[in-house]
Amino acid sequence: MLLKTKGLVFAALLLLTLGVLFAPGRSSAFETLPNVTPEMLSPDFWTAKLPDPDSLIMDGEAIEAFNRDILHTLPDLVYDLTSYPASLDSNQLTEKITRRPFPEEDRYSNGIKVEQSFYEYLLQQMNLPGIREQNSVTPALTVRRTSIRTFPTAAESLEEPDDHDFDLFQETAVGPAEPVLLLHQSLDGRWYFVQTYNYNGWMPAADVTLARDRQTWLDYIQPGNFLVVTGNRLKLDNGPDPGMELTMGTRVPLITEGTAHGQTYTILLPARGKDGELEIMTALVPADADVSVGYLPYTRANIIEQAFKILHEPYGWGGLFNGRDCSAFVMDIYKSFGIMLPRNSDEQEKSAGLTVRFTDADRNQRHTLLDSLLPGASLYTPTHEMLYLGRHQGRYYVIHDVTTVGDPAHPNPDGSPGPLTLNKVVVSDLSLPRRNGQLFVDALTSAKQLEYGSKLVEPALDYDHEVEVFVNGSPVTFPDQKPYLDESAGRVFVPVRFVSEALEAKVDWLAESQKVVIIKAEKIVTLTIGEKTFNISGQDYPLDAPAYIENSRTMVPLRFISEALGAEVTWKQDSKGNVVDISL
Repeated sequence: MLLKTKGLVFAALLLLTLGVLFAPGRSSAFETLPNVTPEMLSPDFWTAKLPDPDSLIMDGEAIEAFNRDILHTLPDLVYDLTSYPASLDSNQLTEKITRRPFPEEDRYSNGIKVEQSFYEYLLQQMNLPGIREQNSVTPALTVRRTSIRTFPTAAESLEEPDDHDFDLFQETAVGPAEPVLLLHQSLDGRWYFVQTYNYNGWMPAADVTLARDRQTWLDYIQPGNFLVVTGNRLKLDNGPDPGMELTMGTRVPLITEGTAHGQTYTILLPARGKDGELEIMTALVPADADVSVGYLPYTRANIIEQAFKILHEPYGWGGLFNGRDCSAFVMDIYKSFGIMLPRNSDEQEKSAGLTVRFTDADRNQRHTLLDSLLPGASLYTPTHEMLYLGRHQGRYYVIHDVTTVGDPAHPNPDGSPGPLTLNKVVVSDLSLPRRNGQLFVDALTSAKQLEYGSKLVEPALDYDHEVEVFVNGSPVTFPDQKPYLDESAGRVFVPVRFVSEALEAKVDWLAESQKVVIIKAEKIVTLTIGEKTFNISGQDYPLDAPAYIENSRTMVPLRFISEALGAEVTWKQDSKGNVVDISL
């Protein structure tokens, strides 16, 4: 979701009023956007470019570890709801409810300027006097697609009186069967202040059902078997609410896989009892529906396939009009694999994963950095998020949910690109201009590959093979085999012994089993030559590249050092060349 600033939203509103869906005579995305052919609108076009598109990036255990990394990286934005406090004190709850201020600039609703009295009414509805010294947290589930609002109201908050596309009180949409925690209630009882795993705000009370007890809620959200919606949308013609639609990434308990007729899955869905209490009801899902028993295998082919299932779907700010915005597009794709991302693009940019920074990079450096990425990486500009597809004939392509881009073929009187309003998921290359005339490639701030661990790659003046390594400010001596940059893979490899010993760890080589054992304090790290995993005190973790032996030295990807020994690793460039700083 784009950052909610006045200038940004005003620009988006202006573009929507100036642009049209497609210029006259142009009827489809590949005819509208330059450098995009019909073949590129198929996921097979992009997966065919990969040497091993079906190889597993992370298994289920590694994804759980990655989700823990997200929780650790963004503790105030992403939560494990099962370990959320049973109550909040008055200061904690007040801070959550009041952290979004009322707008100071003019806003409109139904074409009429909003008066100060309306905000006074909303303040009353927020029911701050009703906050107690200790406030219990109630587990609940959503029963239909619903919204989280900034304040307890369905009234629009618009910066232009005749626009309805960018309601600034719309925070996000939440699908059915989503676990939520109820933290507070509005004065009239029609709204709950809720916490989902990655957002909080006001939700209509009629869209929520309260669990009778915590264990019933836990049993529903932690089922032994579950079904995941892997299609864009799944509409049910039966169950508690016929016509209910489950979107990509929705997870529901699975009772039976097939029936006596062999035609359906039986799932469980939440429903509201007469007093709003939770009732669990069954629903049937056709066996040929686009669903998965358990999460999809996390492969690059599957990432690309999931993205193209949403191609051409209309854009929806904050989930308005049953749509998605740019960050929800990425979030729902990754929910199919069990990866629980934060909600907004700026939050996802700060989250866990392998990070590439584009700050201060020139065009050639940006191309080099893009070449270090693999399809499925998220690309970020200050106001937008895209999913990287790969390189074709020297151009770099993305799939993204976008409102308006620049159209050089139809310039404004001042020569700047005219607006081309898309309002949908499209494929484009990064040489496409943004509305302000800047190319997307030049607007990139960072990229993120969603894999376990963290790495920082920043632009360098010259990507030579030689690399200097410093540990806690002191240079590390490598008497024979030197560290180097593998440009094709975008990874720095280092001899594990010298770096580990510089970090005051003991290193043993077990020749018979081809293992390296690193001991630091109570931590024991085991690494096997040729394997893409390592072990820390009995727990396996993935490596982004296997260790190997070069000149009798065990070479490991630099990221291994940060993951195994808890060091902070930074890649940079100085006047002497490529430099790696490692510090504890």
